[in-house]
Amino acid sequence: MIAVLLLTASAAQSARAADRPVTIVDDPSLLATLDANGYGFAGLFGVDGKDDLKSLYDSAPAYHAIVDTVAADVAALRADMKAGGRTLYEVTDGNVGRIIDMRWLKTSAARFRLVGVVNRLDRRDFAAFGSETSCGEVRFIYRLAYSFKKNGKQLASRLPFNFSAIYGVAPDADGGCTGAAGLWKPQLDETVDAGWLTGGPLEKASLSFKQLELNAQVVRFPSGQETEFGGQAAYLMRIFSIDGATVGEKLAQDAELKARLADYVRANAAAVDLGVYEIPDEFLARKVISWSTFGSARQANHPFTPLFDPKDFAGLDYSKLSLLRTPEALVERLDNGACQGCHQAGSTAGFHFIGLDDATTSPLNRLEVGISPHLHAEIPRREAWLQATAEGREPNRFRPLSFAPPAAWKDTGEIAYAPAEPAMPCLMPEDASRFGGTWQCGAGTVCTPIATASGVRTKLAQCLLPKDSPAMFSGHPCLTGEIASNAAQPFNDRYKITGQFAAPAPAISRTAYTCRPPKIGVPGGFAYRACDDKDRAFAAFKPGKPMPSEICGLVGGKKFDVCVATNNFDQCLGGAVNRGNRPACSADHFCREDYMCQSLPADTPGAAKVKGIGFCSPTYFIFQMRIDNHATPWATTARASMGAGFGAAAEE
Repeated sequence: MIAVLLLTASAAQSARAADRPVTIVDDPSLLATLDANGYGFAGLFGVDGKDDLKSLYDSAPAYHAIVDTVAADVAALRADMKAGGRTLYEVTDGNVGRIIDMRWLKTSAARFRLVGVVNRLDRRDFAAFGSETSCGEVRFIYRLAYSFKKNGKQLASRLPFNFSAIYGVAPDADGGCTGAAGLWKPQLDETVDAGWLTGGPLEKASLSFKQLELNAQVVRFPSGQETEFGGQAAYLMRIFSIDGATVGEKLAQDAELKARLADYVRANAAAVDLGVYEIPDEFLARKVISWSTFGSARQANHPFTPLFDPKDFAGLDYSKLSLLRTPEALVERLDNGACQGCHQAGSTAGFHFIGLDDATTSPLNRLEVGISPHLHAEIPRREAWLQATAEGREPNRFRPLSFAPPAAWKDTGEIAYAPAEPAMPCLMPEDASRFGGTWQCGAGTVCTPIATASGVRTKLAQCLLPKDSPAMFSGHPCLTGEIASNAAQPFNDRYKITGQFAAPAPAISRTAYTCRPPKIGVPGGFAYRACDDKDRAFAAFKPGKPMPSEICGLVGGKKFDVCVATNNFDQCLGGAVNRGNRPACSADHFCREDYMCQSLPADTPGAAKVKGIGFCSPTYFIFQMRIDNHATPWATTARASMGAGFGAAAEE
């Protein structure tokens, strides 16, 4: 049983807002107000009026250039993958790889909707590296969304394609940041609404644009093709500067600087240990591709591991560091701080901020939780940083590993990690010994690896129940495996199932757990028992009592899979969805890697009893987290042939 009292997300947020600084803004109605009143995506490019992407592509040279750069990146990745035997298609009914259709970035049916505002004043710790005088950053997160009518029906959804606009925050008149930090803490008689934000912490005069960051799913392989992985996806990350009509790439190209990079790391080991360091531009890549599933384990998401041997850093004095005890830990810290390392460890589907849904999204395609486990764990750290700064105290500048659980940040500078919940990340004992001040598995769980990868030294595992545990629940992993890494072609990494350690029942049962295989889209396997009448009525969920580990949520089943293949997903959602047990989740209790918290439709019988609680679904079961098979606004849906190249699905 997960020890959490039943509490709706809105009630929890209201309680937090009363006495803590605001760290994120994710309320869709509030964000819609900001979006419509001067904080929309088109404003980044000096465009007023229409904000659909066709208008923006036609009228804003900078946006046009960004789209063309992304298209070239996608084309290059497509060519690499085709050379490696993996042909991709924009539109397909086949069991083959899918690639983003670039028409989404220049259609009148789509726009980038503001889905979040993130307070990053704690980034002031990095300002000195660029000789900045700012009080950190504010980030506006925009997600690709569409809405259009077709055959008399309104169709709307989102795609996993995000831009983050980064703004520097002006310092106080005396050059400090006490006042800037204090603006984010509402007084007892204040409400966090659009007026409070725009007249205070988001006042435009105090913000200066820095850069635009992209994180986007661009490739997906379905589970029917990746039968042991349970599916794969690739994410493109880039950073752009914008100066009027001119777009620049913020990262440099040179990658042949190993010796100087090693010298930098040795000279800055204490800063790396703290988590406050900035690798000089000359060592950085122009673009990054990150990979899932099992993203935390993949060699491609550990860029420093193949570059450095631990003996390169054997001569350092680790006794003076707080987190790092060995050279292996130093390299893993570097990996975790890289773009792909952070975005695939402690993330949700390669993102840390997905955003909640507005009223246009289908009830069967909605998220209950719009942030990642890492961001959830980060909020207490950022609150402590803001509180200290607002009070004129020196904040604790230490940053944990991105897959660490939440911690209590004490005024004395100490941190106390909460025990990791079932299926949350942990370090195997040998690896944990290389780090100081780590955390333990809680709730009777044991640190167990379910995916290890060749070429990766640090094994990130999960806190799992022992075999035959009476506390087993639907959605618990049940299979272990090994990834054979392909350093040159990560899309050709191979995962081999090596064993089953849980849910041994031979057939689907109301009481015993079977192990559902990855080929149906459930990475790591999926312990499962069918819902009974009590499950359907949410009988185990009682006010003031701990939240049960599983809930009778929604499942697709064979009819759903067949329906998806017809490319008519709206019909699939409406006619082929069944009930089945899934892990329970909420704003404070997260799903395991490669899964995310989906909402129960409000018309589910008894749903009011479990308000604020969702169920964990495999990431790509949730339609808005996929780039493929969306209904399209184009007049004709062109089917890509087996030999098609980039742009084959051109609009007619």
